[in-house]
Amino acid sequence: MGVASAADGREEYVVTAPGNGIRKRLEREGIEVRGETAGGDVFLVAAESRSAVADVGGVRTVEPNEGYRPVGPAVRESAASTDDELADLQWDKTEETTGAFAAHEEATGEGSTVAIIDTGIDTSHPDLRTRAGRGGLFRADGETSPSGDPFVPGDTTIEAKLPQGLADGSAEELDPYVYRGAPTTREQAAADDVQSHGSHCAGIATGKNDGTTGIAGMAPDADVVPLRVFYWTKVTGYVHERDDGTEEELTVTTLFTTDFDILSAIDYAAELGADAANMSLGGDVIRGSAHKSGEHVAYQTVVQRAVQQGTVVTASAGNAESNLQQGGYYTLPNSVPGAVSVSATGPTNELAFYSNYGTSDVDVGAPGGGYETLEKSLSEDTEYPYPTNLVLSTVPAELNEGTEYDWYAGTSMAAPQVAGLVALVREVNPDLNAKQVQQIIERTARFSNGSSSPDIGAGIIYAPDAVAEAARKGGK
Repeated sequence: MGVASAADGREEYVVTAPGNGIRKRLEREGIEVRGETAGGDVFLVAAESRSAVADVGGVRTVEPNEGYRPVGPAVRESAASTDDELADLQWDKTEETTGAFAAHEEATGEGSTVAIIDTGIDTSHPDLRTRAGRGGLFRADGETSPSGDPFVPGDTTIEAKLPQGLADGSAEELDPYVYRGAPTTREQAAADDVQSHGSHCAGIATGKNDGTTGIAGMAPDADVVPLRVFYWTKVTGYVHERDDGTEEELTVTTLFTTDFDILSAIDYAAELGADAANMSLGGDVIRGSAHKSGEHVAYQTVVQRAVQQGTVVTASAGNAESNLQQGGYYTLPNSVPGAVSVSATGPTNELAFYSNYGTSDVDVGAPGGGYETLEKSLSEDTEYPYPTNLVLSTVPAELNEGTEYDWYAGTSMAAPQVAGLVALVREVNPDLNAKQVQQIIERTARFSNGSSSPDIGAGIIYAPDAVAEAARKGGK
């Protein structure tokens, strides 16, 4: 959704420039360095033009700091439930799918950490072991921070913007996550959820399994760290199509993030030693020649550095129903080497109707909710009638009219299943490096011949076998 700009109107750019001394050379040319990540190999700068940055010696790539807004789950339905025990509704954790419940007899993720790069995580939800103090808010424009710092520690109390529609119900919703009117504010921890998506992903990966409250995550005893990259903000120039087909430009409130926010969060997850960093987010389907773009180079630089430091990076494959196998198509950030790209499946272990696919892109499949078609997903005449064929997980009650659990479907729901499995594997064998963890998860996946399936790559993850193999490698 456009390009992020500095307050004085200059454009923001993401620069890759491996090597020493680049920052000083940029500053000598009058280019403001607003942030850096990946050990000084990736920078955020503000400049008058792209060429001014590209002409600096040592600069490898220069790309606009693209801005994004989410479009939400493929399907969503409120459960309006505060029941004490909801595990019976979790088809995604049964023996027929991931086997998570069975795996909990051997591993629960104790001692492991999962970072969720998303909209934040509800810091007060009874079913989440949220470590806000280890997390943070990544916002390159520094608007939330009095000092202008693009990073705010997760447990810092801030004035967070919310859409007017969530605050008092008075704003008109134009598209998912887009409202007319200026944002309202509330005081909250910087890493607390400002929407619901991040909390839902956190529950899938790490929801507690104490037998009394709510749902159970894949790794119920793992810590979950909120790395918030989405924030409600006022955006001008949003193009709205009227009912008569004409267009108007509006000032709206929307969830927003940028490439540099996401890149910074990935690198931070590795720095804090997270076993897994989950990204249930991504951009549009891109034509193959863009593999050589600076944006791709920046993501590859940061993701591969995180993997080298021991963090498994899991990412959703996308909900565009697109074939990423032919024509060189791909999506970011899941398509870069080093990231575990996850497609979505339903209760029948078939590819969900909305999921992207392709052997060149998808590494594994995992339950994301819904059936093979939208019609079947919405039907009440199936083994799991709508909405129970979606994935049930945690959401902030304060932002959902008192509801603590909701049904969502999307590849966003599939990726944290894998992140949680990383936590189980690391519990039984903490000495495995990130690549070894990924290999175990792929080797023990089911319902695919090797890694050749365009729908589910190496197969649908299966927790009991992954935990058992990891234990064998550790001599347990």
